[in-house]
Amino acid sequence: MNRTRFVVGLVLASLLAGCNDSLPPEGRYATFKGVVLDSVSQQPVANATVIVDSVLQTTTANDGTFSIPNVPSGSVDFVVKAAGFTDYSDTQSVDPAGTLTLTVSMKHSGS
Repeated sequence: MNRTRFVVGLVLASLLAGCNDSLPPEGRYATFKGVVLDSVSQQPVANATVIVDSVLQTTTANDGTFSIPNVPSGSVDFVVKAAGFTDYSDTQSVDPAGTLTLTVSMKHSGS
């Protein structure tokens, strides 16, 4: 009986979590894209992880490019992490239904 109540409660909590009114309406999302480069050589940094608002993330391609669609508009915190480099973090403003394009220059760890 207690197990059934727990499962039902868990299902209801999951359903209610999906009913979040704080999400922007359609058309209020933007695309966050760019390229990650080595600050010394200006060569692309492949396999860097780009994390937006601690929730959305992607990995850069071999040419250092990345693209994250459906980013809520407004102020966006992001961090870029790559092996051998110091983490890069910043805050940018993203316009509704727009595209924010960035070039991120990563510094080598210890430099």
